Amino acid sequence: MILDNPALQLRINVQDILDILEKTLREKNWKTFEVANLKLVYTPYYVFNYDTLVEKSVEGDTYSQGFSGVMAMNAITGKLEPMLTDIMDKQPVSYEKEISHDLQYEVQKVAITKEEAPKTAALKLAGQFGVGQQSVTTSAFRLVYWPVWRVFVSLPKSVQRMDVEAVNGITMNIEEVPERELTWMEVTEDTLSKLKSPKGWAELSKSAMKGAAGAVKGGGGKEGSKGPGKISGGLKWLFMSKNGHIVLIVVLLLVLLLLLFYKPEAAATTTTA
Repeated sequence: MILDNPALQLRINVQDILDILEKTLREKNWKTFEVANLKLVYTPYYVFNYDTLVEKSVEGDTYSQGFSGVMAMNAITGKLEPMLTDIMDKQPVSYEKEISHDLQYEVQKVAITKEEAPKTAALKLAGQFGVGQQSVTTSAFRLVYWPVWRVFVSLPKSVQRMDVEAVNGITMNIEEVPERELTWMEVTEDTLSKLKSPKGWAELSKSAMKGAAGAVKGGGGKEGSKGPGKISGGLKWLFMSKNGHIVLIVVLLLVLLLLLFYKPEAAATTTTA
């Protein structure tokens, strides 16, 4: 099939998808899943240049600062996708009008016309940069088709859609994938495994300190809000969050080590001497 506009050449094949899905879902603590449906779609994107002028007033003086760049906008939904232009900028990509592979695919139709694209893009960028639409100018619009693997994954209690772009293998909607809460046993096993290496200790310490700082910043509960059956925010973080579990496990391990290696009789002998 020959497309009306160039498409980026497919680089992520079917055999790569399972590895990508497994890695992505493991990051979200999902260990078991099944692929319910898999489809390759060519999604139209407008790639364009933009210039933005931001003016700020400081003590009566007005300062201007300009930003320029390249952006991609979904030609169906109008959603900006800076990740795609980042891929185009940082790695060599190839284009083709005649699809070179023999896989089944679907070409999606453009919903935002090329005449509507500049106004839509300026509006979206103005919202992203927090400026007026008149402060944004766009130019050099070109339409390209981006191959995307649209996958529906069956998780234990739900079906999750995952869009994996087929040039670099990045999950485009990873923020929509829910994170499974780890059990106490899983947190303990993971913590003990990481404690075997200095790198693991550093990672756990950083994670625990970050979580503790967030708990303190969050207020840790208000005075007078405690009552029967209620616990403070700090205790809630300690007992009900992953980082809190890590802190508890590390503290318990340190206490256990102290009990195992501390000998009262030796300490008493040293004091007497």
